[in-house]
Amino acid sequence: MSGRRKLILFDQTQNERGRLDTTYSELAKLLQDNDFDVEPYAEFMILAKNLENAATIVFGCPNSSKLRPAEIDVLKRYVKNGGGLMLLSLSGGDRGLMNNMSQISKGFGISFENTAVRDERNNAGLPTMPIISNVLSHPVTEDVQDLLVPSGCTLNVTAKATTIASTSDTADPPNKPVIAVAESGKGRLICVGSYEVFRRGGGMKHKGNQAFAVNAIKWLSGEIRTARPSEVIKDQEEKEDQKQAKVSAKASAEMEKTMRRLVNAVFDLQKDIGKLDKKLANVDKNIEMLRDQFQDFAEKTQSQLGVMIPSAQFHTDEENQAAEIEADAKALEKEIKSVQQLRDHIEERHSSGAMPKDTYIEQAEKLDTRLKRLKKNLEKKRKELEKLIE
Repeated sequence: MSGRRKLILFDQTQNERGRLDTTYSELAKLLQDNDFDVEPYAEFMILAKNLENAATIVFGCPNSSKLRPAEIDVLKRYVKNGGGLMLLSLSGGDRGLMNNMSQISKGFGISFENTAVRDERNNAGLPTMPIISNVLSHPVTEDVQDLLVPSGCTLNVTAKATTIASTSDTADPPNKPVIAVAESGKGRLICVGSYEVFRRGGGMKHKGNQAFAVNAIKWLSGEIRTARPSEVIKDQEEKEDQKQAKVSAKASAEMEKTMRRLVNAVFDLQKDIGKLDKKLANVDKNIEMLRDQFQDFAEKTQSQLGVMIPSAQFHTDEENQAAEIEADAKALEKEIKSVQQLRDHIEERHSSGAMPKDTYIEQAEKLDTRLKRLKKNLEKKRKELEKLIE
């Protein structure tokens, strides 16, 4: 290893799917172009002495192969002593791949789940190739707007670790971590649910994946020590604000439509009340006619049979008319109160800027006209009632 270039090892002892000479050849060149030395680790056992000069070691999806307990202990101590460790999996996690990488990572708060991520809406052509845009601000996500994470599994992340990328609302499973990081002692760990994020001709075609690859190795090897505000995250926050503004505008428009329907419903209801008033008037006439007929019957019965039928229980025409006018007046008062409340609500929304001026004017004019007519009718009823009482 040269003076200033740090060594990155890619393990080849666990039958990895991600191999430095084939699958990860583009990744190797990218890291070399960024002043890293890359070499395969081909010694059958993972030994501490063989990792002394390495800044980071990468496990690119072990396939049907498990690390021995002694090797797991070596890797844990390696991280705590200042080394960087990257573990990459695939759909199915440890169980599907028949490896035991979670035996290393769970001590740092991360484990690989037996899942397969799909996203029918946000993908690069296939549901199994989701585009991950839920990216949190972190040194490894500097200048990363989104990531292509093909055929990945999700992660279980505890408070010891930090999720930096997760699936979308439309994914299956939704809102689950796919990339997480942890720090322990002097070292660092990154777990990724898909080794194909760095696959030649696959994930490495995606710009975000290339930036993530360089950032991740720099962070693991200790070249990046403090988080810098990501311009991409700022853009995402601005987009989120714009999204919220659109949602608010849509909600306001829906509210305006609702208010229009409500005002129109008030007028439709008034028409129905008018029809009902006519029907009630006809009923009152029929009752009055029956009352007169029964009064005649009572008088004839009293005259012919000597049977007393109290007629005082019937109201006079004036009493009936007064009761009817009073009921009409009360109904008008209730309606005025209801329309006035609606008018006040419209005024309040307009004053707060939540209702456009043209909408306000249109609805206010309708309600003001209605209030004027109702108040006029109420005053008329009150005068009629006063005349009857005098």
